[in-house]
Amino acid sequence: MHLYIHIPFCDSKCGYCAFFSKVNQNSLITPYFEALLKDLKYQIQYFRIKNISSIFIGGGTPNFVDHNFYNKIFEYLIPFCIKDCEITLEANPNLLTKEWLLHLKKLGLNRLSLGVQSFFDDKLAMLERNHSKKDIIYAFEIANKYLDNVNIDLIYDCKLDSKDRLEQEISFATNLKVNHISAYSLSIDSNSRFGEQKRYDLQSLNGFGSFIRECLSDYGFKQYEVSNFAYTNKCKHNLGYWRGDEYIGVGASAVGRIKNIRYQSLANIHKYINNPLYKKEEYLSKKDLEFESIFLGLRSEVGVNKNLLDSKKLNIVINEGLCYEYNCRIYSNDFFLADSLSLYLT
Repeated sequence: MHLYIHIPFCDSKCGYCAFFSKVNQNSLITPYFEALLKDLKYQIQYFRIKNISSIFIGGGTPNFVDHNFYNKIFEYLIPFCIKDCEITLEANPNLLTKEWLLHLKKLGLNRLSLGVQSFFDDKLAMLERNHSKKDIIYAFEIANKYLDNVNIDLIYDCKLDSKDRLEQEISFATNLKVNHISAYSLSIDSNSRFGEQKRYDLQSLNGFGSFIRECLSDYGFKQYEVSNFAYTNKCKHNLGYWRGDEYIGVGASAVGRIKNIRYQSLANIHKYINNPLYKKEEYLSKKDLEFESIFLGLRSEVGVNKNLLDSKKLNIVINEGLCYEYNCRIYSNDFFLADSLSLYLT
């Protein structure tokens, strides 16, 4: 079983961010964590959770919140975790401190995901990030000293990107001794501030995905999903999603899925605090679940059960070298084509 916990508080809201997060809501942190614990306890007991194999605490900005707020959460959770449970927290470089990291490590943290996004200050300013390259270097002085499992997020396909600059980005990243990189093409979503402003001019039209993959491969990072590259330590939590494992979601706007029911908490901090146990449910058909397994499987090394795909079309894409078969499962030769393949093969 996998667990996602959402922390919606931030010190600033980036223009491209479409996730549920809020600024200037510090007065709600205490009641939010009280509601969070209530929600967590109820779901653990209701679903009879015993063996949690991964925990991912995202946001928002989890390290915007004082480390002591996590004490009761971890004290309750740890007895339900397997021995080698992967426990990840997201963090922003400008807010990372030695005290915060050591406290969370003592509680159980063993994987850190830093929202670096870029090593160029002009690109960080364009993305409305609240940190600088200097902040990143300082954060890694702390992270590399106390943790062996560190991921960074990078964003590419910005108007300021060029092959030369992206090569420098990757060189900076690999010199920081990270073992995992999540690289995302800049997306201007309609419910982000950039989307509302129609700032599509911020995107590059060049499409640097294949170039990023080649550069990371040169440094020994293997692509195992569209946006995820591992030198060592693939993310167990994300692999669980792509395999179609069940997971529970705790916190405002958090999503979970148990069997054929997907549910979501209220996407409003005040309403969530008042009613943390309310969940909007969506019943998934067998066809829904099968399509999700195809869509997620072809985007990653997980692959897809051969029997779920159109056999005639499958022979065509295999003959054209777009996919291959191994042990009755189908795998994409290029994860960047996975969405088109999914639609074609179903």
